[in-house]
Amino acid sequence: MLRFASRQAAADYTNEFEQMFAGRFGTSKASGTPYPRVQVGTAKVEVYFSPEDGVAKHVLQRLEAAKRSIHFMAFSYTSGAIADAMVAQVQAGLPVQGVFESQNAGGTGSAFSRLRQGDVDVLEDGNCYILHHKVIIIDERTVITGSYNFTNSAEKDNDENLVIVDDPILARVYLDEFQRVYAQAQAPTRCR
Repeated sequence: MLRFASRQAAADYTNEFEQMFAGRFGTSKASGTPYPRVQVGTAKVEVYFSPEDGVAKHVLQRLEAAKRSIHFMAFSYTSGAIADAMVAQVQAGLPVQGVFESQNAGGTGSAFSRLRQGDVDVLEDGNCYILHHKVIIIDERTVITGSYNFTNSAEKDNDENLVIVDDPILARVYLDEFQRVYAQAQAPTRCR
């Protein structure tokens, strides 16, 4: 859980909730997040909602601007555009590592094979349960997370939220979790 002590971020989520409470969901919601960029302490936070805010373009901008590394953990990942951006970064010499929920890695439209064919270091998770993370860590300083799966459904149909947090301290915590999940993917737990 991320907790932001910010009236502005709260106003962003309140605006989204009010639309849904009024019966507007998916494409019937209006874009208009009051404070899409806020400062919370030393962290810079961006708040987006799908489908109305076109979330993927913000993810793609961050991926394309990466300079040192990309790490990700994904429950569901079918977005060709996001996969292509990661493959392009590998081709440019950037290390990109990821872990997929094993039940979804071979699913219809999964980007797992596409990433592997593009030389992205990607593994299926190694736990006995569900890897439900939706996280990208860029350059050990930016965390992209929320309910938003990296899928076309999340982009165009579902009601989702995504936050982008520029804060190396928070990124370190997420990178530690990535390293734990990645190590478990390399040596999977024996499930009954």
